[in-house]
Amino acid sequence: MRIDNEIYFALVEERLAAGERVIVSLVGSSMQPTLVEGDKLLLEKAVELKVGDVVLFRHRGRHLLHRIVAIEDDRYTMRGDNCVTNEVARREDVVAKLVGVEKRNRMRHFLVRWFGHKGRRQLRPWYFLGLAVLMWAPLNGMDIPLDNYLLGLRLDHLLHASVFIPCALFVWDLYGVGKRKWAVWPTAVAVGIVTETVQWLLPYRGFDINDMVANFLGVTLGWLLIVAVRRAIRRRRQCPALARRGECK
Repeated sequence: MRIDNEIYFALVEERLAAGERVIVSLVGSSMQPTLVEGDKLLLEKAVELKVGDVVLFRHRGRHLLHRIVAIEDDRYTMRGDNCVTNEVARREDVVAKLVGVEKRNRMRHFLVRWFGHKGRRQLRPWYFLGLAVLMWAPLNGMDIPLDNYLLGLRLDHLLHASVFIPCALFVWDLYGVGKRKWAVWPTAVAVGIVTETVQWLLPYRGFDINDMVANFLGVTLGWLLIVAVRRAIRRRRQCPALARRGECK
């Protein structure tokens, strides 16, 4: 359930006026790199302010969180750490001062940004385009040394397996929510088979059954990772308190 910004900040101001501290999540990038979207901010009523303080203030019908860069009488000049322009507000428009930050897990932020539903939707066409280029473009003339070995495995086969690990994840979204999720793994396997089989028809590429096996292994590994992650998420949702203590089975 989403709450209108006007209602949300009215509640925040009401709690601050009552002398309470309030925790809010940062939205936007104007305070990067000091603060990033998703950081938890601890705010308290603004009493004593000085240059350098990060404050929440009202500006042209919006609530902004920026740093004080100058004070002149009751006029406060603010600027975001990632901004080049200033905002000017009266003292009565300064709502709260930042007194604490719980930093968002940067790795989790990266994974959610690019492998969450919205991120996957943006990456999906680029992934399949890149896959087509790698599998079907005339790369044999580029003298790329793919016949080297790492831990006894050909780099060519490792490359095939690696590029197909995300395939099941991107295919997942094509089926939407429903009973057809069982078809994700076979569809992703079919993608691996088709991309390699087409090479048999291309005069400048060579078909290799071992590459097809590597594709299959990459798809399967990706699918197993999806299953494991979704199972862990379901367990956490079913018993979040126990999951925090590591007791959720």
